[in-house]
Amino acid sequence: MGRGSKGVEAVVEAAVEAAVAAAEPSKHEATKKKKKKNSKKAAKTSAAKKKVSKKTSKKVAKKTATKNKTSKKVSEKKSANKGSATAAEAAPARAESPSAAEIQRLRAIAEHRLASAQVLSGVGKRTAEKLAARGLESIEDLAYLLPLGYEDRRQTTLLSEVEEGASAVIHGVIRSFRQGWYSGRYSATMRIEQVQPNGAHLGLEARWFHRVGGMSQRVTTGEEVLLAGVVKRFRGKLSMVHPDILDAQLGLGIATRYPVVEGVGQRTLVRLCKAAVERLRAAREQGILHDPLPPELVERHQLIDQLDAVAWLHEPPQDLDEVQLEALIRRSSPAHRRLAFDEFFFLQLALLRQRGTYRATPCALPPLAEGSFDRERLRACLPWEPTGAQWRVIDDIEGDLSRHKPMLRLLQGDVGSGKTAVAFAAALAVIDAGAQAAIMAPTEILAEQHMRGMQVWCEKAGVRIALLTGSTPRAQRTSLLALLGAGEIDLLVGTHALLVGDVEFASLALVIVDEQHRFGVEQRGALRAKGEAPHLLVMTATPIPRSLALTAFGELDVSIIDELPPGRIAPTTQVFAGGRSLGRARKLLAERVRAGDKAYVVCPLVEASEAVAASDVEATAAALRKLLPKHEVAVVHGRMVSRDKDAVMERFRSGEVRVLVATTVIEVGVDVPDARAILIEHAERFGLAQLHQLRGRVGRSAGHSLCLLHTASDPASDAGKRLEVLEGSGDGFVVAERDLELRGPGEVFGTRQSGVPRLRFASFSGEGMKMLIAAREAAMAIIEADPLLREHPTLRLELQLRTGDTQLWAGESG
Repeated sequence: MGRGSKGVEAVVEAAVEAAVAAAEPSKHEATKKKKKKNSKKAAKTSAAKKKVSKKTSKKVAKKTATKNKTSKKVSEKKSANKGSATAAEAAPARAESPSAAEIQRLRAIAEHRLASAQVLSGVGKRTAEKLAARGLESIEDLAYLLPLGYEDRRQTTLLSEVEEGASAVIHGVIRSFRQGWYSGRYSATMRIEQVQPNGAHLGLEARWFHRVGGMSQRVTTGEEVLLAGVVKRFRGKLSMVHPDILDAQLGLGIATRYPVVEGVGQRTLVRLCKAAVERLRAAREQGILHDPLPPELVERHQLIDQLDAVAWLHEPPQDLDEVQLEALIRRSSPAHRRLAFDEFFFLQLALLRQRGTYRATPCALPPLAEGSFDRERLRACLPWEPTGAQWRVIDDIEGDLSRHKPMLRLLQGDVGSGKTAVAFAAALAVIDAGAQAAIMAPTEILAEQHMRGMQVWCEKAGVRIALLTGSTPRAQRTSLLALLGAGEIDLLVGTHALLVGDVEFASLALVIVDEQHRFGVEQRGALRAKGEAPHLLVMTATPIPRSLALTAFGELDVSIIDELPPGRIAPTTQVFAGGRSLGRARKLLAERVRAGDKAYVVCPLVEASEAVAASDVEATAAALRKLLPKHEVAVVHGRMVSRDKDAVMERFRSGEVRVLVATTVIEVGVDVPDARAILIEHAERFGLAQLHQLRGRVGRSAGHSLCLLHTASDPASDAGKRLEVLEGSGDGFVVAERDLELRGPGEVFGTRQSGVPRLRFASFSGEGMKMLIAAREAAMAIIEADPLLREHPTLRLELQLRTGDTQLWAGESG
């Protein structure tokens, strides 16, 4: 969140403007579209005027004579089909313009929820700055700060019955208290006395080694006190270090523990969170705030009120029994369940809304006629017969291309399953219809691999393919962009370089994004924006569990290639665990190299580090050169410039280099079929899904391949057991599910850039998965009945507040 009061007016204005735009497309939107059209036209004219060598022009003219005739027909077909597209697809519903009363209500809601934390008593400028550094700027930010844990402090413990090392609340009388600086260090000591049932007097000593605000005012010798903390024995005496001093007047209860906020104490944080909740409760009592979920949805899923759930987390009911308290601690209480449902529901609502708005704009490319896809032409281009799974996915794509709505499809397939061939088939269908296609890859290595793999296929098909990366020379880039803008390049393969502003397509109709989790949502959208509602195909070789697919890519249809091409044999995986296991693993790898195989060795580090005990590329390469003096060993890593990396990779492909020592730079995009062994050192430092990807560098041809996983950890340790998952399964989806359970979605995919949201309340456990499906079904029912949420204004505002995306409100595609 972290929007603060500065965003109130912006939120309200954007919401109102968006609602008006949804009801009545504004003039500035029409102007924006006109400018975009004129800009494209100017770019094409400019590109056509650029000087292209006579030799290139003649070559292009011969290749495109037939295609230009096709393009002309397609252009005429586009005009003819525009009317039919409108007729075939129902126009999206329009919302009514918001009334003055609704605008006022929206403003009131935003003002109360996004009010600055400084409206709370005791929050001055300095405290506000410290809170803001932690992302806690508004009342809502504080109200939704999830406690890290809870401690049952509802009962006091007798000192005669206390367990050493256990948490306890001790009630006693203060017998002495002193504080001050001793040898340059602050220290405070309190001695309390407690009378036992048998009349005995037992004592406890409490110590603090840092200042506790207001302690002097709260501590008086002879007064009663409640101390909460861990009881230990020091020099024969019972003691506590840094215990909490509880307010005896407030009584005992269930204590909350919050994340550390630098410069803001726990007591202050507890008070501010409760105060924030009270302000929201007061607004609810005034009729300003309401539960955003429709009442029938709350009742159907047996949910408690949203604000009651928030209050429950900050101030749990004091009459909870042991089962209820355990549920609170394990984050499975009714309060957690309600807030988890909200997270899943609004995420699905946003994704489905995004899907609907993007598909509301008909494709510029006319629908392909059913059965128009030329399978024999594809067979003639490929060196093998596609598998049954590949044909099934091609059928899915053909179905998408035969509709007026843009395709939104996620293609999943394990390493080596043949996703590139399917992508080529999709591109070929679009190109044969007279349009252009683009493939964006996350690295130059992967982009170059696509270029190499597809170049031969394109030559057979008469398709003009080009490569654009950050390393493309300026003169070559200028010439390439001229051809692209003039429609004389059919398929452009590239990296982030495709997103640069001056990269203009003549008629981009298909965007293919490979290894999509490595791109941000904005980057995928930026490439799509270079066409007019182009079809979108995103691919991943990192298998995505269904739960993650629904959360990160819920707006996409999913196709899976679940069959490997014939002749490919999955590698055997073997774990080497324990202190001396690395030497044995390297010897086994060396035997494979001496037998004629090429091999990879993957290390976590480029150079040795004092902070991290793990293999590094340079030291490992030196050790392997001693082990294999007759074979060339080379290194490749991310710090090398592209030219040097390419040179090393080419030497490895040619066989000049027999062992390639690398970092995870080889995780994707490296295809060397005769590499049949890989050793991953300190494999415990990688996720299971990433290890599976690295394992996929071998087993790409006939013949037995070997994957060796080394860990310095004990075989019985958690790290050793985790690697056994890979040893026992070659199925990427099984591995991915287990990885998700062990590490969570953020770690599996790296960061939020992948589009995987940070879920604070929801989880992907068995119950969580059921809740996700229920939330998706509920969101689908609402979107299908009310695409623009005009009948659900509270839902609409909640969606905007949660996503910060006004375009979802307006019905614009992101």
